[in-house]
Amino acid sequence: MFLRVFSDNRMRRAKNMDNLRRAEGFPGQIMHVVPRPTLQRMGPHFLLRALCVTDIGWYPRAHHHFRERPAGADQHILILCVRGTGWFEIDRRRAVITPRHALLIPRGVAHAYGASLTDPWSIHWVHFIGDEADYYARLLPDRVYQLPTSAACVRAMERTFHDAYAGLAGGYLSRNIVYLAHTLRHLLGLLFYSNQSYSTELRAPPTRDLQTTIDFMVEHLAEPLRLADLGRHAGLSAVHFASLFRRQTGMAPIEYFIHLRIRHACRLLDTTGLTIREIGYRVGYEDPYYFSRTFRKLMGFPPRQYRSLRKG
Repeated sequence: MFLRVFSDNRMRRAKNMDNLRRAEGFPGQIMHVVPRPTLQRMGPHFLLRALCVTDIGWYPRAHHHFRERPAGADQHILILCVRGTGWFEIDRRRAVITPRHALLIPRGVAHAYGASLTDPWSIHWVHFIGDEADYYARLLPDRVYQLPTSAACVRAMERTFHDAYAGLAGGYLSRNIVYLAHTLRHLLGLLFYSNQSYSTELRAPPTRDLQTTIDFMVEHLAEPLRLADLGRHAGLSAVHFASLFRRQTGMAPIEYFIHLRIRHACRLLDTTGLTIREIGYRVGYEDPYYFSRTFRKLMGFPPRQYRSLRKG
């Protein structure tokens, strides 16, 4: 039996207020429920098989907002809290949601959530399905549903939500539904891959933010940095640093450093008249032949051929 935090009487009162909310709505709310026949008709569209929005909206100061689904929903649910406070219950655990946090509930997971009685949340929300939708749900670590969200990410996600609402202003036309799928992909990309407060591996605390070490790499491209040097800069052992860096970037630190070197070499090839030898030296390669081999391995062209390509 799904855990109930409220007493029966309090739960009953919450449900009664929920019924009242459904009848009156929240002042300033936006809500779109895509007609199910439209979704069924467009289901075979290959873009919508990957990601498809079924419902989306904005609830400002959502007094008495409450939802309980003992059997879970048929869709994945994403809620972004931008003001106020809410709560959720999943896996027999209750947690509070505050601003700059997102809640992602996979489909089929029993849950309940609602607004604080004293400081009700303001939330953007979306329900969605699709093959990629299932993938994003699997990115969540075990028994983790709440994602911290950086201020910059929240601002970008809010803009994207408003783009989605504007895209539906002309009705539930086929092109609008496809556009909605693209805005959803952008939302999920922001949340999982452009969010300084979170990664798919639950990032280390800000004191272990690796951006400062990446900046250190950029500033020392011509120097023979070793793994121990990078770990020391981050305040970690070489082994711990390498493990953390790979989890956050998908690359080993030295591999990433080489990518930074070659990226800068590309910029110099495109914007200066320096020789190949001079450019190699500026990005840490004293042997021009070794520089050329490394460049070709990464870019698919030797430096001289890359420079001659018509770009843009």
